[in-house]
Amino acid sequence: MNLSHSIQFFQRYLRNPRSVGAIAPSSSGLSLALCEQYRRCNRAVRVLEVGAGTGSVTRQLGRLLGPDDKLDICEINPDFGDILERDVLSHRNYREPVASGRVRLLRQPVQEIAPTEAYDYIVSGLPFTAFELKDVAEIFEIIQRYLKPGGVFSYFEYVGLRKTSAALSWGKKRSRVRSVSSFLNKAIRAHEFDRTTVLTNFPPAHARHLRFQDAASFQAA
Repeated sequence: MNLSHSIQFFQRYLRNPRSVGAIAPSSSGLSLALCEQYRRCNRAVRVLEVGAGTGSVTRQLGRLLGPDDKLDICEINPDFGDILERDVLSHRNYREPVASGRVRLLRQPVQEIAPTEAYDYIVSGLPFTAFELKDVAEIFEIIQRYLKPGGVFSYFEYVGLRKTSAALSWGKKRSRVRSVSSFLNKAIRAHEFDRTTVLTNFPPAHARHLRFQDAASFQAA
């Protein structure tokens, strides 16, 4: 990740902190941790990245992409989408997969992509703590629907952010943060099978890996 991308990322955070949800792109260590389950796979798979931002995780996915793998990249921010197209998908790792249609940039919400086939892996950079509970519940339901049976959903959250946000906020914001935190805790207890803490990220973060073995229903309380 170059300095220009980091500056642009921070500028967009200042404009709309709730939609960006982070002050800096994911570090290489966090990107590696988020892609670890995919890295271990030795067969052709379909992968979806949601909330790609300026492409820290996308770059790592490009290094891991197998000759028959397919990757969809979902990013609704038009500025981030331009960066992905210009600076990430133009890299040599992506030239053939993009030209052959195995890699697609989808500039639309994850709720609207309507995949024709389910995914083996979904990696998310969405800032769930910044969302309303109903939106988090909807996204989790969609993620489960898009995954193949036994597929893996990987996402990250900053260490201690939910507790800190609840402690430093009040009123409706505190209620929102607490309800989202409760929802995430339930999902983690029920479905998380692996976690890596990356202390070298700024801020330090957990990479969480979930597998939905049952027909869970993610309802907003």
